[in-house]
Amino acid sequence: MKSSILIKFLLLFGLFYSCNKKSENTNSEFIESKLFGKVKSIETKTFKNDTLKSVELKIYRKDGNIEKSKFRFEPNLSYGEKLFKYDNKNNLEQEIIISDGDTTNTHLYIYNNLGLLKKEEYYENKLHCMTNFKIDSSGKIIEKNFRYVNSDGLRTFKFYYPDSLTTITKEFLRGNPDLTTQIKIYPKENKKEILRKDIFPKSEWREVFYHNNLGNIIKKERFYEGKKTKTENFTYELDFENNWVKSESEIIRKERKIQYYKK
Repeated sequence: MKSSILIKFLLLFGLFYSCNKKSENTNSEFIESKLFGKVKSIETKTFKNDTLKSVELKIYRKDGNIEKSKFRFEPNLSYGEKLFKYDNKNNLEQEIIISDGDTTNTHLYIYNNLGLLKKEEYYENKLHCMTNFKIDSSGKIIEKNFRYVNSDGLRTFKFYYPDSLTTITKEFLRGNPDLTTQIKIYPKENKKEILRKDIFPKSEWREVFYHNNLGNIIKKERFYEGKKTKTENFTYELDFENNWVKSESEIIRKERKIQYYKK
């Protein structure tokens, strides 16, 4: 159960935040921040209402590509690591997730002949879900189409870039693309209990991300069916390379320890 919860979290998180792969379209998505300088490692602690929720350690190669990351969720819920493999053009082609020491899942990244990401596949023993990308002439992602293999539903994300510091994404759901049921099993009593069942009906979401000149998100707005439902503001403390070492919103606080390669 712990592994299942962890993998679902990582999968959904991956829909909204790109990993740190070296590809032109990485910069077209609303990544949490850019990195400056020769980063060797980053340890990030995430707090919610001052309670530690997760710790992640990312290790970078000298060429700037991430090599692996180790993570855990508090209090002692799950742990694991991600390993990253690249092709001969330094494009990320495989991300292997090992959770709780045994469960292995895989992301595969497929590129077009220009080296731009066109498809992502996610495997839990077998193909579980996939994402197709549409890219404009400048290499920016303008659309993602996500679906589960065993579902006729489709989740579509459309991206707009009104200026260099703003990203807008609209999310459209068709059918029922995400039906999640978590079951707790009691072996001695020979019974099962449904813990949660999430159904996402047809709807339209929109998020607007505002960045500063360093590429950090300073404000995020979320809309549902045209009405604003949430606004989140972010502030940062920076180190000597202009990488943030502390990020705060109304609820979430993140603290980073960054090590650099010697110049």
